[in-house]
Amino acid sequence: MSDLLQIVKGLSMQPKCVLVLGARTEAMLNWLFSLTATQVVLVEPEPAMFEKATLLHNAKSSPESVVIKHGVPAFEANQKSMRCFVSNVPGYSSVLPPNVIKSIRPALEFTEQDTAVIELKPLLQQFDISESRPCLLISQLNGAEQQCLNNQLLNAFTHVVIQSSLKPVYGESKPAEKLEKEFTECGRDYLALAEPMPPYSNFVATKQVNTKQALSYFSQRQQHREIKAELESQFNASQSNAKIVDEELQQTKQQLQAAKQQSEEKQKQLGDELQHAKEQLHAAKQQSEEKQKQLGDELKHAKEQLQTAQQQSEEKQKQLGDELQQAKEQLQTAQQQSDEKQKQLGDELQQAKEQLQTAQQQSEEKQKQLGDELQQAKEQLKTAEQRSRENQKQLTEVQENNTRKNKELELDLLQKTKLLEDELQSQSLKLKHEAHWHNEHKVWNQSLKNENDTLKATLDSEKEKYREILNNNEFLEEELSHANRMLFVLEKTLESTSSKCVEDKKNDKKHLILNKFGIDVKGSVE
Repeated sequence: MSDLLQIVKGLSMQPKCVLVLGARTEAMLNWLFSLTATQVVLVEPEPAMFEKATLLHNAKSSPESVVIKHGVPAFEANQKSMRCFVSNVPGYSSVLPPNVIKSIRPALEFTEQDTAVIELKPLLQQFDISESRPCLLISQLNGAEQQCLNNQLLNAFTHVVIQSSLKPVYGESKPAEKLEKEFTECGRDYLALAEPMPPYSNFVATKQVNTKQALSYFSQRQQHREIKAELESQFNASQSNAKIVDEELQQTKQQLQAAKQQSEEKQKQLGDELQHAKEQLHAAKQQSEEKQKQLGDELKHAKEQLQTAQQQSEEKQKQLGDELQQAKEQLQTAQQQSDEKQKQLGDELQQAKEQLQTAQQQSEEKQKQLGDELQQAKEQLKTAEQRSRENQKQLTEVQENNTRKNKELELDLLQKTKLLEDELQSQSLKLKHEAHWHNEHKVWNQSLKNENDTLKATLDSEKEKYREILNNNEFLEEELSHANRMLFVLEKTLESTSSKCVEDKKNDKKHLILNKFGIDVKGSVE
């Protein structure tokens, strides 16, 4: 392990970003890939070391925290490629001619190649490398002091570790003196540590970050960016507004021109209308003078008529005054007669009230009497209804008994008929099997026939009884119908009695009203 790697590992700070210009050894590559929390940017001009770094990057599953670029570093460049002397031993390649290194290490061989140029200034902006946060610059590139290291690059890092030589190894200038001059111009103190592999030395420089100033600076930059963006947006808006205003102005001009044409046409039309109005005004003036003259004559005639009407009105007013006096006298006389008539009507009204009171008393007595009669009729109706219900109930019971008896007779007849049929069947069987009992069976058959006739006679008598029961039912139905008719007559009588009572009451009221009306008629006749 070189002293440079030990120096880098011995730094107390944990950098946020590390920019490496030439890795030189595999140990450096392994350490760079171990920085998982740090953004690492490796610029490697040597093809062999670039290939090793790429293989290691792929073996680590291509971590995003490590970016590898192949080319020659330059802070700013006007060309895309430049000449590079590539050594057969990694770590000794350079863009400067290897003048002295060959005498120190005769085994080294160099091949001149065109290599791409990697600009460092865009990388600083891309990975936010600035003095506002801890950043580390590691340079092991031969000739980097003349090629890419300057004040802007050194000031962008808080920690710088550069491997250089005290004597010129590549090219003709002294690299250590140039590097010391750069540190002095940047205002940084540095420490030069000898490397075991001569003629190299390690220059270490750190910078204490003023956080407040850095934050203030970057906040001002952010404000400036916001102000710039706002001004740009305002400028764009003003341009768009100016364009809109220009379009509106163009439209306004067109509208103004159209309005001007319309105004001229309207003015011409108004001139014609004004001329026509003047003619009409002149004609109207003449008509007004004639009308005024005519009205003067009519006014004079009206004054004469008014004077005549005034005289007639005075005479009429005098005549009306006399008539009014006569009307007042007649009204006074009529009022006296009306007072006398009113007094007479009051007496007659008092008599009518007394008669009405007497009639009301008589009506109440009559109404009470009719109420008693109505109550008696209701009781009779209730009794008749009760009797009717009893008769109906008896008739229903008789009908049920007759029906039950008929069913019993029918059942008895059916049973006897069935018995006879069974006996006849048994006898016929016996006749078939026993011929010698023929005569006896014949006699028995005759007796059965006689018995059958007897049963038929009994059935006829029962039917006769059933007819009598039916006749009795018809008689009961007639009695029920007669009772219903009586009930109906009783209801009619009750209704007629009620209507008569109501009619009598109406007649009484009518009589009273007629009496009162007769008094009024008499008064009006008088």
